[in-house]
Amino acid sequence: MTRRTSSLLLVAGFITGLLVRFGLTSDMGVVDMEEYYKWGQRALEIGLPRSYHGIYFPLQYQLFEVCASLVAGSGLKFFTVFKLANLLFDIGCFLLLISLLKRQQANPLYALVYWLHPWFLTVFSLGYCDFQIAFFILLAIWLLRRDTIRDYLLAGLPLGCAFLMKPQAQVLVLATFLYGCLRWLRRKDARPFAMLAGPVLFFLAYEWFFVHTLRRPRFVHAAILPASYLNVTNVMPALTAQMTNIWTPVAYVLKNPGQSLVAVSDRIHALPWIPAKYLAMAIVLGLVALYVHRVARKPALSPGESLMLIFSFASLVVPFLMTSAHENHLFLGTIFLVLIAANEAPVRVKVAVQVLLIVQFLNLFSLYGIHPQSAAAFLRRTLSDELMVLYSFVCLVCFALIAKWLWSSPSKGSAGSLPAQAGCQPAIRT
Repeated sequence: MTRRTSSLLLVAGFITGLLVRFGLTSDMGVVDMEEYYKWGQRALEIGLPRSYHGIYFPLQYQLFEVCASLVAGSGLKFFTVFKLANLLFDIGCFLLLISLLKRQQANPLYALVYWLHPWFLTVFSLGYCDFQIAFFILLAIWLLRRDTIRDYLLAGLPLGCAFLMKPQAQVLVLATFLYGCLRWLRRKDARPFAMLAGPVLFFLAYEWFFVHTLRRPRFVHAAILPASYLNVTNVMPALTAQMTNIWTPVAYVLKNPGQSLVAVSDRIHALPWIPAKYLAMAIVLGLVALYVHRVARKPALSPGESLMLIFSFASLVVPFLMTSAHENHLFLGTIFLVLIAANEAPVRVKVAVQVLLIVQFLNLFSLYGIHPQSAAAFLRRTLSDELMVLYSFVCLVCFALIAKWLWSSPSKGSAGSLPAQAGCQPAIRT
């Protein structure tokens, strides 16, 4: 295929996906959108520090506040404005994916998997705001071109924005810290720590804002923001919150007759004196730490390759193995799956990626899908706990194949089958 043909297909696919998305802005999505609007309105009325109550983090509240202000000024329906805001970040993700695919010498047409796949279109249709945090995470990876303090500092800015938006960024910031620690221990190289400047400084800036805006006693208000980060796992203490993962069949076995899967608490003891929540947390953090160690010990990897692998692994492991995972928590991981599928991975991995995306689409569309109405009605009638358990087994097999390939990739001395990034300098530099 010639470059001209590829470019024409890319433009045609982009226009098609854009028209579909514009058509989807006129319909209400999930009830979460009403909460987004309420949070934005409340922040407009009494200010962010007084309206803040966690679940999401301050910058995300302010983006909702901007949208609520646009609703008031434009007269448009609130969900249309919120979806149009998502669309801006969605386009940004698409463009960043094209650039990242070109950088790793892959076919940029793979970006159309993101732009046209039913899974991603359904997430957009339902109004989830995950596009916004995903844009900043991809931007952080895109900014990591060379192994210099400047590039780490620049990449830390969007990473800091993501850290102030949704809980999914917490494990990525932790993984970045671990990567910096291992680089220091192995090579006495402290440059990766510069990437943490954004998250730390942005967090401290909001902490100062909260403390100096709210009334005394200040020592009480000083705990509001840190407590919201620590308390996020208690927001919905369920084994699974409709994510088809390893805890779905466990919840099915443990639930009482007539009880829904989401009502099974993650406070049950998976081991004597150890609730499932903390067991899952230990496993997830342990796996992420081990994977960071595997990546950090390979000097042939560029910083962009290293962090892309680490972020890919972490954003897949957390929703599949952690409790309280929601059906949209895999969104960031599926964006990285597009980059994975574009590489020279084994056929079984590429097939696993596609099957995983389709099953996630079926689960999400069965839960909330709107258009086409006939398909939505049919899938909703067929959805059952037993079907969700079946979905979870299929997804776990796909996840295992993908995770196994990611796990073995760093041991090959390069980013698995990832081509070296053009223009990247060696990872070790005097």
